[in-house]
Amino acid sequence: WAVLGIIDPTLVAGDLGCGTGQFTETIAPYVRRVIAVDGSTDMLDAARRRVGERPNVDIRQGDLEALPLEAGELDCAMLALVLHHAPNPADALAEVARVVKPGGRLLVVDMLPHEREEYQQQMGHVWLGFAETTMSRLLTGAGFGHVHIRVLPTDPDARGPGLFAAVATREP
Repeated sequence: WAVLGIIDPTLVAGDLGCGTGQFTETIAPYVRRVIAVDGSTDMLDAARRRVGERPNVDIRQGDLEALPLEAGELDCAMLALVLHHAPNPADALAEVARVVKPGGRLLVVDMLPHEREEYQQQMGHVWLGFAETTMSRLLTGAGFGHVHIRVLPTDPDARGPGLFAAVATREP
């Protein structure tokens, strides 16, 4: 939480695949504007309830592969546990690259490879996680550079697969 204090307050951040808006709520007090996008009306309703009437939050409906954003509109973007739902992650990341300005940053948090096929039937996951090499290839293929991937520490109480965080910069 303390790290939020060093975030540039002039940033326009994107919470792409925002779900219930947890990231939006967390970062909104520290940036100029947050644009939260999700394809689900139910998730967007939950996000609106969570963030209330914050003047610097813009909630929009749209798909990850066709974001309702202008080219270069975002200084930074976050995809938290959403990419494994994308039918074509390469296309989704190319679309994210379109809306992040050159030099802008992307943070992807998602699952490491796992064998839990029930996630596909029960939760609509398309992908059973991503290997670090696969994620690096997807990000560079979409136009991101300076890719850094870190396996996140495992919560001893967590029941789900391990997670990683990938940070990358949009190439000019």
